[in-house]
Amino acid sequence: MFQHYLITAWRNIVKNGLFSGINIFGLAVGLMSCILIMLFVRAETGYDSWIKDSERVVRLHSAYNIPGRPPFLTVRSAGRMMEAIRDYASNEVEDGVRLIQWELTIQQQADAFPEQVTMADGSFFNVLDLPFVHGDKSSSFNKPFDLVVTEETAQKYFGRTDVIGETMTICCVGDQPTTLPITGVMKDLPQATHFNLHMLVYLQPAIFADNSSLLDTWTSVNVYTYFKLNPGVSVDQLQQRINYWVNNESPFVDIFNQNIGNMPDNSKVTDYLQHKVMPLTDLHLHARNDAGNMGDFSAMGDYKMVVTFIIVAALILLIACINFMNLATARASQRAREVAMRKVLGASRSQVAIQFLSEAVALVFIALLFALVAVEICLPFYNGLLNRDLSLNLLADPQLLLGLMAVALLVGLGAGLYPALYLSRFMPAHILQASKGGESGGSATLRTALVIFQFAISIILVICTIVVYGQTLYANKIDVGYQSDNKLILNVRAAGNNLQSLKQELLNLPEITSVVFSSESPTQDNENNRQFTLIPQTSDSGSGMAAPIQQVLNYYSTDYGFFEAYNISPVAGRLFDQAYGTDKAIQQPDGDNNTGSASVILNESAVRRLGFNQPAQAIGRTLESDLFGNGLHHLTIIGVTPDIYFRSIKFDIRPSVYLLREDRFRVANLSFKTDDLPALVSKVENIWKNQVPMQPISLQFLTEMMAAQYNDDVTTAKMFSAFSLLAIVVACLGLYGLAAFTAERRTREIGIRKVMGAQVRDIVKLLIWQFSKPVFIANLIAWPVGAYAMLNWLQQFPYRIELFWLVPICLATGLLSLLIAWATVGGNAAKVARGNPVNSLRHE
Repeated sequence: MFQHYLITAWRNIVKNGLFSGINIFGLAVGLMSCILIMLFVRAETGYDSWIKDSERVVRLHSAYNIPGRPPFLTVRSAGRMMEAIRDYASNEVEDGVRLIQWELTIQQQADAFPEQVTMADGSFFNVLDLPFVHGDKSSSFNKPFDLVVTEETAQKYFGRTDVIGETMTICCVGDQPTTLPITGVMKDLPQATHFNLHMLVYLQPAIFADNSSLLDTWTSVNVYTYFKLNPGVSVDQLQQRINYWVNNESPFVDIFNQNIGNMPDNSKVTDYLQHKVMPLTDLHLHARNDAGNMGDFSAMGDYKMVVTFIIVAALILLIACINFMNLATARASQRAREVAMRKVLGASRSQVAIQFLSEAVALVFIALLFALVAVEICLPFYNGLLNRDLSLNLLADPQLLLGLMAVALLVGLGAGLYPALYLSRFMPAHILQASKGGESGGSATLRTALVIFQFAISIILVICTIVVYGQTLYANKIDVGYQSDNKLILNVRAAGNNLQSLKQELLNLPEITSVVFSSESPTQDNENNRQFTLIPQTSDSGSGMAAPIQQVLNYYSTDYGFFEAYNISPVAGRLFDQAYGTDKAIQQPDGDNNTGSASVILNESAVRRLGFNQPAQAIGRTLESDLFGNGLHHLTIIGVTPDIYFRSIKFDIRPSVYLLREDRFRVANLSFKTDDLPALVSKVENIWKNQVPMQPISLQFLTEMMAAQYNDDVTTAKMFSAFSLLAIVVACLGLYGLAAFTAERRTREIGIRKVMGAQVRDIVKLLIWQFSKPVFIANLIAWPVGAYAMLNWLQQFPYRIELFWLVPICLATGLLSLLIAWATVGGNAAKVARGNPVNSLRHE
């Protein structure tokens, strides 16, 4: 019986080649989309689950919500938190570890290479049980400055993996190059991890004794803190334990009382400071919500994007299933006599239904074969888009194979169920009487509704694609407030005392027009916060500013000429000028009377934060702050600059203070005038090698750094574009099939119309209008849905495209959908309309 079903199904597939081809192609595209998105989703949701006991590992995140200040979020925590929580919550926590990551230089013989070096407490492998290929966690990481490397790192520097006993020189741990013994070799971490871990050094806290903001601090958040829970302990239990400690027994109670004043009644420390624990396996997709703009070890995923593309894949497959249902029910009249004869010969309704379901399942499995071939063809381009190394190996992954078979079976049953039930209900007496067909008005109405649904989905996807692309273009083209062209950013952290000689040699190049130092360049926007106090004047007594105003403001260190290099003009006051001799901030010697003085420049947001209505009102006023940790500096406000987008427009502009503090210079901002960029880069590299011979160069074009801020958005836009195009193609295939079938069924009507004097264009317009109505209705449904979805998406951007653009985008999408529908239907309509009426009237 089953063999008979398959043979009959194959005959019907071959006999109706056009409609079978449309169904197979549409289902193949839908299944291909599902497979590609499923590979992406599986990779995104599998991060760090391969680590032993990963379900027991959590990370501590910090969030400050101080009244009058913007929220400060980070996935890092303060240096003293690990030991405090590990000891206080010993019933919940088995062990904890702190991680600090630095970009240091590896000096091997006469060469130097940049590397990300991770320093960790000796408890690292107790918390994160990573596999070794040489050595083990008990003996390889048990004393300060032990060095564990990955297989890849060992191969890179030694050409082999058995390198225990070899040494590597790192510059600089502390102030001097340090030679570290390799005590173990880990397996290379798979791509599915949030760790960017190549070299692991046993942390020696003594080397950071002079930098209390790293380890010996309750408030500066510069380390990554992980805990391993005791068996049976939940994340919520640890969270409650931490909250109780923070609110009742921690040093934060006194810290917040001193800095905020006596906290209001019924308020708690956790109203202002939250320490959130997040499971290790959730970090890749969910840490983005806690990260602010400081980022993580590696690029973070986006849970919302994963869910969105799961929905997109399901919708594309649904469109393909709708095509099958529409074409199957449209051809009901052609299959009606077949059904009637089967029933007359003794077939039951269930047997007829199984026959049609078999056809549907057979079509889907044929489509699955084509989909698998298409996936293999598309994977290299897909991996390039995602910057991933996804692969499809069904023989080595039986779970995936069984999953695809199950999906294909469900799609076949889902797509074929309604046609099978619809066709199997035909009554033989009714069908065979006067050669009646099986088409009903209800079936035609359902097909129209399904076509509307198909095109509504496609139009929504197109609207989303255009808006995402529009926002991405807006972000890249927005006036950031400074000149970003012709800028090279050189990391000079390793230059040491060679800064001025390096600057002079660079200025000797005819292509270089200026070299200015700063703590950061645009896009390198770190969280550098410090408390500044506005000293009141006697004239403030009537303005509400008689008391000192304290604000935590972001600060940058810039050189003379920094603002001029970026073509930033003050809106009030002046810029740093060497001629004044009073602008530079210099550390004062320790003593009882060690108050220093310097000049500062504020942006407009900082001026407003300090309570001034106009920028000019701030000029000449004095701020007070402990810049160097050994005494106060009085800082005279000499200028106010416009607000500039120092970071991605995904974030608000922060109130900022600009200082001239040379000890914090980390980058050189090079302005140039040449089109021969490779030659310029080569010259800069040669100067660097001469000045800093044992340190690798880090050199980037500012425009590339700015574009990199939006790489994730560009990837999202490209994925939307690709899958939206596939959705439209599948929907148009179904429309084409329905148009071809309708034109075929109306051949006699068309012949009569032509005999009665109708022109070809009249008949084409008639058929096009029939299929234009569902597309019109689909637009009316899609516009509000797409606009609402994009309004919500745009809310995450403080600076975004004007919302009125949604109106022309919806209208343009509607016109595009109509043109596509007309082009799809018009060819068939014109072909039939040009036919000879004599042949049409002979049509049976």
